[in-house]
Amino acid sequence: MQQLIIIGIFTLAPWYAWGEQIERVKLYTYHDKPPYIMELKDSSGLYFDIVRLLNEFHDDVQYQLVLRSKTRIREELEKGQLEGAVLGVNPVWFGDNDQIKYLWSDPLFYDTDEFVSSVKRPFDYLNPTSLHGKRYGGVQGYFYPKLHDAEKLEKLERIDASNEKALLELVLKQQIDFAVVSRPTFFYYARKHGWWTSLYLSHQAHQKYYRAILVPKKHKDKLGNLMKTTNSIGFKKHMKQLVSSYHISE
Repeated sequence: MQQLIIIGIFTLAPWYAWGEQIERVKLYTYHDKPPYIMELKDSSGLYFDIVRLLNEFHDDVQYQLVLRSKTRIREELEKGQLEGAVLGVNPVWFGDNDQIKYLWSDPLFYDTDEFVSSVKRPFDYLNPTSLHGKRYGGVQGYFYPKLHDAEKLEKLERIDASNEKALLELVLKQQIDFAVVSRPTFFYYARKHGWWTSLYLSHQAHQKYYRAILVPKKHKDKLGNLMKTTNSIGFKKHMKQLVSSYHISE
């Protein structure tokens, strides 16, 4: 995937540049799916709104949302080459459970990944053995912690798709037993395509987690104000209202 700068006009500028006393900072994301990113052409979606909210808190900084593949983000992080921060991620996904490799903001909001299956063949997760003999769908490059051990033991088969809409379509065609899909994305497509009566959610979800901002330690000085803002009471109050407008519960 080629890098896309999808908010702001400074495509040729370095990750920060001083011009008229405005510092430009890139916030990377790989979540190219609704409601996080709705439409690239009109810069709509929750992540765009988070970037706009951050810009309201800073007169001297212009944050820009940049779409980049997860693989490239991970590679640049590991090489110490990422010039910016990563929006909407969790320490577990980057092998930083103890939060010692990178700097992390307070949680922006909480989210859930669901087990989604066809109502014609409903799947309920009860315990690890309920996975045995199943075929599931995941997004290519994504890690699903609750399913890892069963895959390693070859008790569970994984089928990859490019995005979560494609996973839901595989479920509807009954080509897989279940898919793991983020709850807000599931609700978006269920509403848009009228899939409510065709899809089933397990009573037990795959995982609940929070989304935060990752900052490489080498940018601690440059992005210190970003962390102070996201951890402030005022910002959190506005974030709560923003997340609620997307029907994402905290």
